[in-house]
Amino acid sequence: MASITKLGSGKQPPRAIDFVDADENGRRKRKRVRLGIVTHREALEAKLRIEKLLTAKRLNQSIDAETAAWLAGVSDDIHEKIARHGLCEPRVPEPTCPTLREWIDTFLDEKQHTVKASSLLRLRQTAERLAGSLGEQSRLNEITTAETAAWRASMLAEELAEATVRLHCRNAKTIFAEAVDRELIARNPCGKLKSATIAANRDRFITAEETVALLDAAPNLQWRLLIALGRLAGLRVPSESHLLKWGHVDWERSRLQVYAPKTDQTRFVPAVPELLELLREGYDRAADGESDIITLSRRNLQRNLNVIARRAGVAPWPAPWQTLRRSAETMFAMKYPQHAVSGWIGHSVAVSLKHYVQTPESVVAQASSEHALSAAESAAETRGNGSKSPETSSGAKVTVRAGANEKAAECWGKQHSAADCEGTPGGIRTPDRRIRNPLQRSRGICRNRFLFRDLRRRDASIQPAKLSIFYTHFAAIGRFLYPILYRQTSLKRVMQCV
Repeated sequence: MASITKLGSGKQPPRAIDFVDADENGRRKRKRVRLGIVTHREALEAKLRIEKLLTAKRLNQSIDAETAAWLAGVSDDIHEKIARHGLCEPRVPEPTCPTLREWIDTFLDEKQHTVKASSLLRLRQTAERLAGSLGEQSRLNEITTAETAAWRASMLAEELAEATVRLHCRNAKTIFAEAVDRELIARNPCGKLKSATIAANRDRFITAEETVALLDAAPNLQWRLLIALGRLAGLRVPSESHLLKWGHVDWERSRLQVYAPKTDQTRFVPAVPELLELLREGYDRAADGESDIITLSRRNLQRNLNVIARRAGVAPWPAPWQTLRRSAETMFAMKYPQHAVSGWIGHSVAVSLKHYVQTPESVVAQASSEHALSAAESAAETRGNGSKSPETSSGAKVTVRAGANEKAAECWGKQHSAADCEGTPGGIRTPDRRIRNPLQRSRGICRNRFLFRDLRRRDASIQPAKLSIFYTHFAAIGRFLYPILYRQTSLKRVMQCV
């Protein structure tokens, strides 16, 4: 079917495989696949595989696994020659992997219509850091995990905060994850980088005294309103505070309707009396037609707040507006349920517990000043272990004296009601199992709960009511009969003894 043809002379000349196959018009025609300089054994292997391909084509069959593996392993030029004669499908050229700069530009262009401006800005900052460290002309499939780990280490060497570094790592994961989804690369080179959020530094709590000092040191009413909205209502400054309108204030129910651009949601925040008083004063002073509550510029808010803090005698603190918001949530959380407080502040309970809620020094001081042992003793006395007299549900006091259990043991079996014995609380459940109410005591003839069951097994005619009546009317004799009954004698023998 096919033959090997030498295309020259010499010890190892170029070789080709000649075979006959039908052309487009159905006429048989001799065709040739040039192999180049190969050994005779390699030429024999190629001849065998081409014959297999020719047979599969004529009979419309699938090629065997060995031929398919050989065809997949040949070079592109030989594969192209075989495909040109119609013996196999041509190879689809693999798409060229884009460079890092090309992918960054494509990614950011697509994201500018789907993410917020602030998020797009952070993504762009991360992308520029990646391009500067890994190289703009680097192919995406050539970037390794070692290079991304070195990129993260370089940001730490720049003394960036750990939270900032992790933010860039999260953005880098997002950039490369999109490339993985589009099958441009097989794996994410930033997948192993640490990027989980970490708890914020919550060492600073703005106390009520410091808040009053800040409000007194504020230069005007607008600044007092802004500080109060941050510290007393927990609003985000300036994204939420500067969008607040006078129409968002519910004067009757003392609450604010706040829109959060960060989450694109609206929530209601309670207005405490101090904040409501400032809002009334601001409303009275507002110009006609003025709808905004805060008219201050968004620029330099942090710097001006630090100036006010120094004027008030309060040491400036980092992230001032975030700290005010965090202190507001802590103030609410000490009085109200956490799920309600998180709804007022505008995030989940998990975020509140991880990033916002603090433990003020006043709470620690209060816990340190209390006597834990005294509190425990007081609780023990309330439960009846001391000299205090607990009250029943009807309001009557029940006196439980020391040694009551011993007296109850002495009069066990001598009374029809647990309340007849002096010093024994009737109907009260106590740790001593010997003190029982009449209903519990009438269920058996002795304290051994297995005795009646054993008697029933030996004599099925015994009825529980008869046994209870027997014990009730012959309690004194029951004391004498207890050892006999404990030996699992029958009821007939018991009656004979009586």
